[in-house]
Amino acid sequence: MIPELKEKLLLRLFSSIEYMEEFTAHYVAGLQTAEDAFAIFEKKYSMNANLANRYAMEFRQWKERVIPNFSRMKKNALLSLDKAKVGDFDYMDGATGNLRGLSKDMDGIGDNWWLEVDDLIRRKYADNMNKAKLMGNNIYYTLSDFWNPGELLIENITGPIDEQVLLKYLQPGEHP
Repeated sequence: MIPELKEKLLLRLFSSIEYMEEFTAHYVAGLQTAEDAFAIFEKKYSMNANLANRYAMEFRQWKERVIPNFSRMKKNALLSLDKAKVGDFDYMDGATGNLRGLSKDMDGIGDNWWLEVDDLIRRKYADNMNKAKLMGNNIYYTLSDFWNPGELLIENITGPIDEQVLLKYLQPGEHP
């Protein structure tokens, strides 16, 4: 596939409702997994004085700030998808922007309590959030028209893209 066509098809993919649905599914699943993991930790925390002493500040920060923020982010992501389905992409641009800023929002908030939660749960969270971050970045850059020429073709930036998937975004008269 010629690079110019591939870039055009990537832009269509990254601005498609299907891609936004997949992004939202990973994003919401990641946030929900974090909430579920924290609930598991909260039970352990309440029954174990050693954990309470070791993670008191982290626990308070997550309970008072992070978990309520994650709940709002889930609602916002779902609302953003609903708005995108009717042609209003401003909300999706905002939701992906919020995800991009999440690591900055988390500066100074500890997350060592995750070590007290089953590794499969931690991996589920990380897998979903890593996919959501990559996809969210692609959506954000596409909706905001921030891509530099040729940047879309760099898989270290966009993630691997199956060219067969891109073919469904061909318009009449276009050929791979």
